[in-house]
Formats: sequence, C-alpha cells, structure tokens
Amino acid sequence: MSVISSRRRGRAPSSSTPSILKKPRSLKSRLSEVKTSVKVKFMLPHSQKVHSILEEYKDGTISRDYENLLCLIRDAELTDEDVSSLLKEATECISILNQDLRLFVEALLSIDWTGKSREVVAEYHSFVVNLLSAHNYHSKLVVEKLVTLFVPNATDVDWPDGVPTDADYRKCVNVHTLLNLLLSVVPMCKEILINFLTKKFPYYNKSTHIHEYYLHNLLWTLDYQPGFRQDILYLVISKLVILDVSASKEMIAKCTAEEEIFPMDDDSRSVRTCTTSTTSTIANSYALSNTLDVCMDKLFNYIIAECHSSEDGELIWDKAKALYLDLITVFDKVVLPTYDPQHVQFVMFLMCCLKPTIAEAFLNYLWKKMCNPNVARVIRRAAVNYIASLLARANFVPLSMLKGTLQQMAEWIHSYISNQDALESVNYDLRVHSVFYSVCQALFYVVSFRYKDLVRSKKNIIFLQSLNMAKMVTCRLNPLRVCQPAIVQNFAAITRNYQLAYCYTIIEHNARDKLPVIYDDDYNETTRDVTLDTYYPFDPYVLERSGKKIQPFYRDYEESPQDSMEVDETVSNQEEDDFLCNQELSSTPNSKINKFSYGSSPGFRFKT
Repeated sequence: MSVISSRRRGRAPSSSTPSILKKPRSLKSRLSEVKTSVKVKFMLPHSQKVHSILEEYKDGTISRDYENLLCLIRDAELTDEDVSSLLKEATECISILNQDLRLFVEALLSIDWTGKSREVVAEYHSFVVNLLSAHNYHSKLVVEKLVTLFVPNATDVDWPDGVPTDADYRKCVNVHTLLNLLLSVVPMCKEILINFLTKKFPYYNKSTHIHEYYLHNLLWTLDYQPGFRQDILYLVISKLVILDVSASKEMIAKCTAEEEIFPMDDDSRSVRTCTTSTTSTIANSYALSNTLDVCMDKLFNYIIAECHSSEDGELIWDKAKALYLDLITVFDKVVLPTYDPQHVQFVMFLMCCLKPTIAEAFLNYLWKKMCNPNVARVIRRAAVNYIASLLARANFVPLSMLKGTLQQMAEWIHSYISNQDALESVNYDLRVHSVFYSVCQALFYVVSFRYKDLVRSKKNIIFLQSLNMAKMVTCRLNPLRVCQPAIVQNFAAITRNYQLAYCYTIIEHNARDKLPVIYDDDYNETTRDVTLDTYYPFDPYVLERSGKKIQPFYRDYEESPQDSMEVDETVSNQEEDDFLCNQELSSTPNSKINKFSYGSSPGFRFKT
C-alpha cells in the first residue's frame, strides 16, 4: 500500500471543501520519516539453489536469477550469519568459479568483512585461499581488493599520536593475515602486490590520515615479507620526495606563523575546500607539511624499531647493516639526484646516528661518488654538499672522522691544482671546474663551522696547517672568487686569526674584478652570477613532530661572545683596503649576508 493511500485512510471525513494550501512541515519531521523508513530484508538461497543458479548461468539458459543473486549480495544488508552462510555456499562451488563467474566472485570479495566476527573473518580467509588455489587468475582481483582496504573510509577518525584505534587495528590485522597466507600459497601474488601498492598510493594532496593509514599498512607488510623492503622503501621515499619539494621551508615557516594567529581547520578534508587564492595556498602548504611530518615520523619510527631490540632497546647490528644497504640503494636512485629536498634525506642522517661505522660508510660512499669521473658533475657536486653538511651538522661524527675527511678533501684539491698548474693556460669557467670549486667550498665550510673543535689543541692546529689552505686560496683557479660570500668572510677571519692563510688581499682583488659573465648556450645568451649554489642538505629540520628524533643528534651553530670579539679585532686590524672590501660585502641585502646558512638555517653572520 502506498504512502499516499495510508495517509488518506487516516484522515477523518469532512464535509467542508479542503483548502489547497497545506500546512508546511518542518525539516525535522521530514528527516524523521526518512530515518524510520522500513528496509527490505532479503532471504539468501540455500547452497543447492546457489549452485544451480551458477550452473544455469554458465550454460546460458537462465540469467535473471544470477543477476538477482548479484544484486542481493551487493545491495542487501547482510548480517554476520548471512555472510558466513553465503561464504560456505560459495566455497562448495569453488570448482566452477572460473572467469565466466567473475562478477559473482567480485561481489563476494566486495563484502564488508573486516569488521565482522572472528568466525566470519576465518570463513572469508578460507574462501579466498581456496579460490586462488583452484583459480589463480583471480589473483589480481583479490589483491586489488585487499590493497584498497589500506585506504581508510571517509568517516574513520584520525589516529591520536599516530597510534591506530582498536577497530582499525583489528581491520589491519585481518587484512595482513590474509595477505600473508596468499603470498605463501600463491607466489605470483608477490609481483601483483607490489604493482598495486604503487598504483593505489594516495595522491600527494590527499588528507593526512589517508597517507598515514596507507603508509602504516605499507610498512606493516615488511613484518612478514622482508624481501619487499627495498621496493617498499623506494615507493615510500619517492612519494615523500614529491611532498617534500611541494612544501618549502619558507612556506612551512609562514604557515606556522599563520597558524599561531589563525588556527587552521582540521586537514582531514581535502585542501581544495578553500575559496580565495591566498587562503588556498596557505591551507595547501599547511596540509602538505603536516602530511609530510606525519609520514616522516612513521618512517623514522620504522627505522628505529627495525634496528633495535624490542626488549632492551639495544642496537642489532646485522639488522641495522641490512637496512642501511637498502636505504643507500634508494638514496642513490631517488634522493641524491633530486635537487633541493628539504627533509627526506634525513633518513640517512638518522641511520648514521645509530653507529659511527654507518656514518663512515655513508661518507665513503659519497666520496667515491664524488671522485668518479664517470658520474655526472651535478651528482658529484651534490655528494660533496652532503659530505660537508653531515660533517658540520652531525654531533655524532667523531673528531678523527672529521679530520680524516678533511685530509682526503685537501689531498684531492692539491692534486687537482697540480694538474692545472702543469698546463700552459687555465680555463677559469665555473662550469668546467665546478666539482673542484664545490670541494673547495665544502672544505672552507667545514673548517669555518667546526673550527672550535679543530683549534682546541696544538696538535689539531698543526693538522690544519698541514692542509696547506694557503695554497688553495692562492692557486690560479682562485676558488674564493666563486664561493659563497658568507663562507669566504668567515673562513678568511678564522684562517687569519690562527695564521693558516691570508685571504683578504684576494678577496679585495676579486671584489674589484667581479664582472657579470655571459654564457652563450644553444638557445640564447644569458647572464649568470659566478657563484656556487647554496644548497646544504642537512640544514635545520623544521618539521616539529618528526624533528624530535633528529634534534638530539643535531648541531646548531652557536656564536660565542669571545668569537665575536676575536673576529671584530681581526677586522679592525685590517688595512684600509681590507676594510673597504669588508664594507662592500656588508652593503649587500641583509637577507643574503646575515646568515651562514641556506634556506632557513641559522649560521655564521657577517662581521661589520
């Protein structure tokens, strides 16, 4: 009986003519009618009926019953008892569930089973394992359905402090238990799983919780499939690099300042909900930085947990060594060729802090990369920057390792200078000698940053004298001409103070002789500055949540009052031309000279 007829039956007879105007109903009353609507309950057919329906469909005789069965499975609200009964009936029909019945199999796999009772979950696991054991061509469909469960529902709540809720934890356990069974029973699922993990990885502007949920499950797979680790790490770090380069340190700092004044809304919604362009930019950067922070924290937690014993927290050397080898492979393919990443490279920083042996191995890898003439120059220069930044910023690098690396760099520089001095003429083009200039700047940078550790004893001062830095700055290639002004000024003050080299005459000459350089390429003539780039990968880590794991091992540059007095005294004793040179340098914009840093890192300041 229709709703209209029932209403008419409940209306009292009236002799008066009804009005055409009806009393308006409230929204509350209309919503109550929707909520109280009666849902239809379907009855599942017994097993013999299901078997006969499937057989008749395969024979091509009756298709309506098959279509009704599919609609029943997809649309009806199935209880635990219904699902268990249906899975048992489907298990009895395993032998005939070939590709012709793909829609029926897909409907069964789409049942919401992860939150059901243990009996239903066990029945589902049994059905899937038996299905793939008999018909492995359903493997792609099964694995795709399972990987789709790595993405949370839109109504799921966020995880407090990155810890899954009890309900989400149970769901994840059920999914990974089944995946582990399938990978052991059907080996071909391994390659299929890697492909779908890559395909289903969330787009970079999805919500933080989606990325956190998916990354949590990705790393979970490594518990029972450690052979996937290099592929999983490659996938994760590649995706995090996209997030990293999309959220610069300057924008993160701006978003932090904006948040202190105007707190952002929860980022579980898509970042596309913003209206104005300015608000959209700020909200987008805030969401990206927050997502990157959460994901980096997850990755750091995995590294720490994988390398340490869960009982006493002691370092397990074999596991740490194996993880380093996987990470260095991914670093070589993804991170090192990437220009100006801000945070992802700190996975290597965290690995190096576990044991000095790992830090030494990482430095040796970078140095071999730099010395290899078959490697692209841009990669060799990046390797030098990583060496310099690690030596300057890592407080776990011992003094012996620091001195040994500086000795290697000095020997390479002097060998390069000797080869150039043997030539009748020298090409001073920065592009030709970019690797040499990068190594020189790296040495000047490390000496300037770590000079307090290098001048504490007479023995260390003698070591600095043995580097023969005076020959470096006075060679025909003139590295002070192309190094960053902040590095040059601090290096000059320190080397003069400890009588290691005298740079001010060369600085003055370079200041007078500095002219713009025009490079004629294949397209057009472009004017470029004759200065090396300013990227040092281990400049300060600005993400708050994951940065807590980096800060205990990180060295910030702190300038003491005694240092200021010494440098000021050195500058005041300069000749008139030296003072003019220093004044000319200090007349540049403050944003370029008040920091011995690159990006947002604090560091050495110019003395005026």
